[in-house]
Amino acid sequence: MAMPINSSNGNSVPLDDTEQKQRLLEEAKAELTKKDAIMEPTAEKYVEQFLEVGGTPFNVMEMLRLGYEGLAAMTNAVNKDMGSAFSSDVSTAITDAVSRKIIERFDPEKADAEFSQTNQLPDHIVEMLSHQTWRKTIYMLSERYPDSTMLSAALQHIANQGHQAEMTSLSSASLQTHVFYSLLVECLEKVSPADEENLHEKIKELVSMSCQREQTYLVAQYLLHSVRQNMGSKAVGVWRLQEELESHMLDKYKRPQLAINIKLLLDGLVVGGGDRIADAVASIVQGAYAAPGDVASLYNEYYGAVSGGGSGPPIRILQNECVLAPMIDQAFGGLWGKASQDQRSDLLNKYIWLIAYATVGTDRPMTSTAKDELHKLITEMKELRSELPVHPLQTQIYQVIPKVLHWINTPILARIILLWIRDVTTYDSFTYYNTYFTSTEVPTLLLLLEEIAYRHPLLKPLVFAAYRDSFESRVPDFLPEKQIKLQKMVINRMAVLAQLDYALPILNYFSAKRNDIDESVMVYFLHRLLVQFEAPYPDQFCKPVLELITHTIDSVKAGKDKEVICIRDFLASINDDLARSLLSNLPDPTTSTPISIE
Repeated sequence: MAMPINSSNGNSVPLDDTEQKQRLLEEAKAELTKKDAIMEPTAEKYVEQFLEVGGTPFNVMEMLRLGYEGLAAMTNAVNKDMGSAFSSDVSTAITDAVSRKIIERFDPEKADAEFSQTNQLPDHIVEMLSHQTWRKTIYMLSERYPDSTMLSAALQHIANQGHQAEMTSLSSASLQTHVFYSLLVECLEKVSPADEENLHEKIKELVSMSCQREQTYLVAQYLLHSVRQNMGSKAVGVWRLQEELESHMLDKYKRPQLAINIKLLLDGLVVGGGDRIADAVASIVQGAYAAPGDVASLYNEYYGAVSGGGSGPPIRILQNECVLAPMIDQAFGGLWGKASQDQRSDLLNKYIWLIAYATVGTDRPMTSTAKDELHKLITEMKELRSELPVHPLQTQIYQVIPKVLHWINTPILARIILLWIRDVTTYDSFTYYNTYFTSTEVPTLLLLLEEIAYRHPLLKPLVFAAYRDSFESRVPDFLPEKQIKLQKMVINRMAVLAQLDYALPILNYFSAKRNDIDESVMVYFLHRLLVQFEAPYPDQFCKPVLELITHTIDSVKAGKDKEVICIRDFLASINDDLARSLLSNLPDPTTSTPISIE
């Protein structure tokens, strides 16, 4: 309805103006004769307008009576009758139907025109926003009509009422500057006091809201960058938030150049502005390759500053994974899968120095102790590079194990040893397994991977990547039975990794590969995974496990008793219709009737 014009809202009616009175009379009549006009929130004002300009109470009653259809009362009656008929609460279904109709018939131009008259939300809209169902309706409308001023005001009202957590995934919320800032502050306030148990969830909320689009990502990073500068050495937590945002942005948009350009910009470095560091870093990130010329530029800038006693350019640029990983790959990647190590020593020294400095350096001038630590790490990296054997025999691996166990105490050396292990195991179509794999003994190199994952949790993704190499291998001369035994042996190692709080990535990998993996191997995986954990299980764990059980249900039925019992126990602990259905289809080995022999 359009808003009435009368004395109650500040517009007095000149009663001697016949034309004006007739216009207002007709306007009021048009509104009061609409369907269910008496149910409209503006009905009272139009009644007053009609009477003020000469209308009679009888005519008001007659117009409201003729227009009354009782849709609201009928809806309540239908709700009551359906509830009685089906012995359940059907109000949710009816509310959803009304919500769909609102979305279908919503007119943003009309809504904005009415809102512009008062710049306030109508009382009935404010009342609706106190209920989550109608807030969801507003969210869906705001995604469809992001430029609507009325919907923007509704989002702001919702945020002011403390429902920010519902809005973090809305792209429309990030379009409204005032809404976005209040959401950002709210998310940061939640993260600050969070403990380790709920920190991940709070960070996830912050990341989801901040990475809706490039502009919001820039604003969030700028704010965190400013906070980190003000906090100085106490800003480790802020640094972590920035890394989480960057990681999510890379996964979502697959544009490392965007993330690194913003990082460089915040550090005062402009790509294409004649800054050698910015140009070198941009080149490395764009090509995912640390070219010698770019490395030389970075080395000259960083080494020159450090040797001169200065603090050097921002260390965080070198520590970025998109910069550090290509340098490690150039210096050590594929090294032990080659016939010879033919890299120039002067260039290699630059790679190693930059990698070591990224590991131990800070944004403050290096002390003598820090320089000693840097020199020690450079020496160990060179020793590791020269002493780890190429295409080793098993006896050579045993000989180098003591040094390897010492080296993997240092995260960057452990990461390089990971490259060595992958080179050795994958060389020449996995001939390492062809020579040394037996079904009764775990290869030493895989045990080293397990040790690395235990000592350095941040390297678990790289350890899992190495496990995947072996799991997906097709070893020459292996019969299918032996290939499956190798896969099961790798699954046993993955199960240990799952126990080290890495279950979901492993589970997601098997879910994605379920059509390519032998079902007996999949059942073995399910058993080895489930024996590691106890109920209650989180939803993000249950869903993919149920999908895998559904996919392999026939093979589960034919599985070993211990596998069937383990999977049955899992299904019995899940309050879910699919779990109950799967459970009813599985035999219970503990109650099976033995075959009698006459």
